[in-house]
Amino acid sequence: MKYKIISTDFDGTLLTNEKKITNITKKAILECKNNNYITIGITARNLSSVKNILDIKMFNYLILNNGCYIYDVEKNKGKYIKNIDRETVIKITNNFKSIAQGIDYISAEKYYMYRNKGTIDSRSFVKKINGAEEVQDSIARMNVMPYTLEEVQEYKNYIDNNFEKVESILMQDTDKKTNKKWVAINPKGINKFTTLKQLCNELNISTDEVIFFGDSTNDLVIIQNVGLGVAMGNALPQVKEKAKEIALSNNENGVAVFLEKLSITFENVPKISKH
Repeated sequence: MKYKIISTDFDGTLLTNEKKITNITKKAILECKNNNYITIGITARNLSSVKNILDIKMFNYLILNNGCYIYDVEKNKGKYIKNIDRETVIKITNNFKSIAQGIDYISAEKYYMYRNKGTIDSRSFVKKINGAEEVQDSIARMNVMPYTLEEVQEYKNYIDNNFEKVESILMQDTDKKTNKKWVAINPKGINKFTTLKQLCNELNISTDEVIFFGDSTNDLVIIQNVGLGVAMGNALPQVKEKAKEIALSNNENGVAVFLEKLSITFENVPKISKH
């Protein structure tokens, strides 16, 4: 198969546990881009958050907020695919505001954090709020954080059974030593793969011609539906089970090493050093 798109998740995949991209991995993505492969970053992060961690010029496109927003890097132009409507945002808030550990509201550029008692966050795009009424932006997605792991499935079930305009994903970190879980909420019918498929259609490229690297539950839908879905060595077991290939972990330059392994199928793509 002659692949045309190299795509990757960020946290737990392209980034190390320290939320950094190594020079080796950056070089691998840039070499693919410079050799006429389309590079796409696909993440739950929003644009401001991505700009805070890496040089977005590594990519031709960014699919952000779990598929709710798409950004053309060269044209410096983005567009919403879909938002969570204001009425639903308020209803979800009213249901969980007195019982959840915290609620996040994520727009194209901002993170609004309600009742989150974590460490002080000085990033300019993060704002602590006292209620949903302070959020005036269009909301692409939400996170609801329970106090206990036992509650997270209950939260997900309640959302799925009571809010028909959204869908939820049970999320879990793979790049930390904790087993933290939370519920991510997207507009109904929108996920990382639906937006990738839309972009592929616009580019006249089949999703069979896509390589994707991922590690967590919100990556499963892409892992299972592109030409080559690759799970990281640190990926959740259910992600590895559905993947066609397994790479090294995010702390071992897994994306770069795997691309070197496949370089025989990449016309004119140079070998990538592991050192």
